[in-house]
Amino acid sequence: MLAWDQKWSVGVEGIDLQHRYFIDLINRIYAETEARDTTHQTRLINELGSYTQQHFMSEENIMHKLGFPGMEKHCATHQELLERLNGQIGLYLVDMLNAAEIASNLADWLIPHVTTEDREFAGFVRQLELQ
Repeated sequence: MLAWDQKWSVGVEGIDLQHRYFIDLINRIYAETEARDTTHQTRLINELGSYTQQHFMSEENIMHKLGFPGMEKHCATHQELLERLNGQIGLYLVDMLNAAEIASNLADWLIPHVTTEDREFAGFVRQLELQ
């Protein structure tokens, strides 16, 4: 289980709220791995896929609107993760990967991404807010 750590904050409230929701969703998936209700696990895994796509779109819309110069690279990173996650969800659906592995893989990617690429983007947003 993961607990939100303030050091993961990027300093933009809306983005931080979305990242906290990722942590909550990952934790709910971990919690369900002990349960026998695989239907609920599958629903959470599907929510994770949908939420990841929605979160990336939200960030990318902000980048586009504000003219973030690193948008192309950041979007490519998002696309790469989304493809990997969708592949893992496909493996989960045919019983070749379990829910805990998907949650763990996402957590392993999410924290470094938030503390590097997202923090860089958030710094750009904060600079614009000061102008």
